Amino acid sequence: MYLGFRNKDYVVLEEDYKQVSDKFTLTTDDGTYGNNGFAINYLKEDLNKETIDQIYACGPLPMLKAVKELAKEKNIPCQISLEERMGCGIGVCLGCAVKISAGDQTVYGHVCKAGPVFDANMVEI
Repeated sequence: MYLGFRNKDYVVLEEDYKQVSDKFTLTTDDGTYGNNGFAINYLKEDLNKETIDQIYACGPLPMLKAVKELAKEKNIPCQISLEERMGCGIGVCLGCAVKISAGDQTVYGHVCKAGPVFDANMVEI
């Protein structure tokens, strides 16, 4: 498990995550707690040393995009959880619409109905 936070003030549930993880890496962007830097950089290092069968990610879109690209580069299945605003929660308001690849075409899907977890290769972020 790789957890990244902006700084030590944002760190939450550390002990809970440690209890369910065989390998645990916590980072802060500014180095005020745990390892210094982005969590994805530590994932990249570990991918050079060991095999990872699947990636599950949640967080801000720039980070999800980077994880998606890394998973694709390393040919690792990846699922991402999108955190779009959901005005109605039933797909009527279109507030959570995202582009989804459907074969050779792109369609719009709703995070509230089709997600929030998607195969990273299917979502355009």
